[in-house]
Amino acid sequence: MREGLVIDDVTVVDTRTGTLHPRSAIWIRGERIVKIAPARSLKVIRTAKRVSLPGKFVVPGYNDMHAHNLNTASPQTSLPIMLTGGITGFRQMAGGPELLAARAAGKPVLPAEAPALLAMPGAIIAPGASETPDWVRVEIRRQKGQGADFIKLADASKDVFLAAIDEARAEGLPIAGHLVPRVDVREAARHGMTSIEHLGPGISVLLSCSRDEAVIRKMLDAIPENGGSPLALPPEQLKRTLANPMLAVPPPAMKIIARVLATYDDAKCRTLARDLAATGMWLVPTLSRLEAMEIGDGPMFRDNPDNKDVPAQSRKLWAEVGDDFTARVAPADRETLRELFEAQLKLTKIFDEAGVKMLAGTDFGGQWLTPTSLHHEFDLLARAGISPLRILQMTTLDAARFLGREQTMGTVEPEKAADMVLLQANPLTDSRNLHAIVGVIRSGHFYSRADLDALKRRATPE
Repeated sequence: MREGLVIDDVTVVDTRTGTLHPRSAIWIRGERIVKIAPARSLKVIRTAKRVSLPGKFVVPGYNDMHAHNLNTASPQTSLPIMLTGGITGFRQMAGGPELLAARAAGKPVLPAEAPALLAMPGAIIAPGASETPDWVRVEIRRQKGQGADFIKLADASKDVFLAAIDEARAEGLPIAGHLVPRVDVREAARHGMTSIEHLGPGISVLLSCSRDEAVIRKMLDAIPENGGSPLALPPEQLKRTLANPMLAVPPPAMKIIARVLATYDDAKCRTLARDLAATGMWLVPTLSRLEAMEIGDGPMFRDNPDNKDVPAQSRKLWAEVGDDFTARVAPADRETLRELFEAQLKLTKIFDEAGVKMLAGTDFGGQWLTPTSLHHEFDLLARAGISPLRILQMTTLDAARFLGREQTMGTVEPEKAADMVLLQANPLTDSRNLHAIVGVIRSGHFYSRADLDALKRRATPE
């Protein structure tokens, strides 16, 4: 019987400080790291499987902190492919009674070779205008009873939105989701919102950086809140809207986006960043999702070789929605959306400089996003000016902090989960080295590069 696994002669990257520990050996038994010692010094563990990887670097497994694997056409293929990209954990952003009940009953929600399901909410809360604060309070208590790890809030009137945050916090549940434009981001933070996804989306956060903020907020308040829940659309329309919500933005709203961009105030934005850094709220930029929505039809999306990693029906939908974007979004509006994406890159950098807490996520499940789009997220964060260490932290240590699991994940240390990525080169000198994976360890099981390639071939959809 083997006494676990020894990964020998590697450099361990400390995700807290960026310190490198070369010539190290890592002893893994079961699903935990037992000991880290100098290279070749663990000779007493004679029955352990040994893998010597001189010159290679070890970091904790990556975590996609905004994904919809369980809502996609084929979780049975997307999750193993995600694992081949070094992603050993994900936060599922839409659940429901059936998924929560299956998990509670111990029924397999994931395929055998998959990242860990780190957290899952109940059904997305996106009430119509007729729903009340009392309704949302009851719904949140219902979801807590179903076993939701957190509340996902997508859309609501201002009073329902704030009531949802208050109720979730009263029930001891984190609450994450979209910031509605009628709610100031500082107000959401004061009420205790846990995380805002997609930098809003749209102008929801950026509006607080506009010189015309007060005027624009009055304009928004004057618009009647008489729409129905976006999740109540007919199935085919809902699929297309979820693929790229930008197609549902009416011309007047596009003009407001342009005005916010034209009145951007850098000093105001930096004050906002300092204010948010002083709160407990997190942001999940999902730049890869924002780029896909706001650029919409670029050849870099259509020609992405990773598109083969999603089922044919998804690729077909993406192409059709991309064609709709080309046909229906006016050139001037496309330029406005390109400017919006550049502003969101800048916003991400400003927030990072101020110390706002942020996580790496993709919104996998949306148009042009593949199971390993987290790697593209790394590249976009680098393009925004985020340092290699911060990018690594956003997908490892900060994920652990966000989840309250620093004792079990986020660093390569004894007693931590044996979920790791082995890299060809130092990820702290260049974040592109996060792509150069030579091996993955998931729950103590070692996958060589050849193993990962074989897993990818088996999982790739027909």
